[in-house]
Amino acid sequence: MEMRELTFKYAKTFGLTANSACKAAMGILKSGGSALDAVEMAIIVMEDDEMTNAGYGSNLTIEGAVECDATIVDHHGRSGAAGAVSQVKNPISLARMLLETSAKPLTCHRVPPSFLVGEGATDFAYEQGLVILPPDGLISRFSKERWHRWLQDLEAAELVERKRDPSRFRMEEDRASFLRRPMLNRNPARLIDNTRLRPHLPSSPFTGVDLLNPLPRLQAPVGGQSIAPAPPAMASNHGHGMCPASGQPMDVAGGQSIAPAPEQGMAASANTHADGATFRANPTTAPCAPDTTSMHAHPDAADEDEDMISDTVGAIAVDCYGNIAAGSSSGGIGAKHRGRIGPAALVGIGTYVIPVDTSDPEQVSVASITSGTGEHIATTMAAQTSAARLYYCQKKRKDGTFENVSEDEAMNATIATEFMEHPGVKASPCGGAIGILTVKKTKDGIFFYFGHNSDSFALASMSSEDRKPLSVMSRNQGNSTIAQGGRAYRARR
Repeated sequence: MEMRELTFKYAKTFGLTANSACKAAMGILKSGGSALDAVEMAIIVMEDDEMTNAGYGSNLTIEGAVECDATIVDHHGRSGAAGAVSQVKNPISLARMLLETSAKPLTCHRVPPSFLVGEGATDFAYEQGLVILPPDGLISRFSKERWHRWLQDLEAAELVERKRDPSRFRMEEDRASFLRRPMLNRNPARLIDNTRLRPHLPSSPFTGVDLLNPLPRLQAPVGGQSIAPAPPAMASNHGHGMCPASGQPMDVAGGQSIAPAPEQGMAASANTHADGATFRANPTTAPCAPDTTSMHAHPDAADEDEDMISDTVGAIAVDCYGNIAAGSSSGGIGAKHRGRIGPAALVGIGTYVIPVDTSDPEQVSVASITSGTGEHIATTMAAQTSAARLYYCQKKRKDGTFENVSEDEAMNATIATEFMEHPGVKASPCGGAIGILTVKKTKDGIFFYFGHNSDSFALASMSSEDRKPLSVMSRNQGNSTIAQGGRAYRARR
């Protein structure tokens, strides 16, 4: 699943990426692989595609480095996560390795780690034999161009501030020598060619930025989640799921993927039904192909480009044993501070799984992944909150009590009330954007639901009965509206 400000000309390309992730995950599920295997593979496919903001081609930090976040959660709710990790080709594989090693005891009663960040995470990946690349190995041509333009925007804005309040900048320069700086030989920005990417008119003496004909303002990525294909485990945006009763795997991709397990499966980019049920979504959900009508409706669309890449990819899968798993991966927001940890690395915030209660006759388990403004998602514990609301089919009233509702209503209320109306989000100077993909597995089948208040949400899914993945691009109508959809796969009796 990936939530992003996707431009029309890239929607089809991203849909193909999500479809590829679904197919890869479904192949694993059909061969009897676990939901964890499927989720990892789906996200690897998306990380290796430079069109997504994960792995190769991720957004760069202000210093020009790639620092990625990733989390994977199994059907027991156990997790492995890595944050602000550099040089690791596939951060999701590092998260998976941390999950597996955390179950192995260390000597002297030490507790094995399940979450590592920074250089320690990179060192751990190397020790475990994962692929480690040079500092610039994850930087693509497009991400480098975005970084250059972001710096030009930032420098132009700083020039304006210098003229407005020069005393503040003098104070900052005076204290600069006291601030800790990274060693030059460890600064990936030194590896980036500073050659001007395109000609400019007369420039500023401070930055070389063209002030007579400034570059178009870029919308830096919001730590959110984009929808892209993912392993079979979740029926919302990515992953695939499976219903043990039916024995069919399901895989949904779209930054995040949803998929059932190998008994019977389903994979979908947004909402589909493996047993013939119709794909349910609001009128704003559309196929991942360029829409000429929409292009005319948005005259600025032609001027948009890949700079709009901003969010997280994820996947949810359900295997033939009825086990559910989820994962997410992201390069974070563009021009972010070094060491910033986003929701994709945080359990309960970007990814969450509610395990099956052995005493539950319905055998319900839920997985949820999120994308959007990372800091707001962290404030609201979005993944955990959405999973709990759909698990219990409840929405929170203004007086703090809960009301029993349908899953669709629970999803809508989670975004409208518990996210958009949260005091921390309302008081923030930054707008709150979110996309949520949730898969609910019961003895009756696998159901996935998604909702978002962002402009667009890309999804793909696939079941074991589908000949090919189904991908969609969900768009809302603006003005803080919420777009929703879903897919259902009922177990065979």
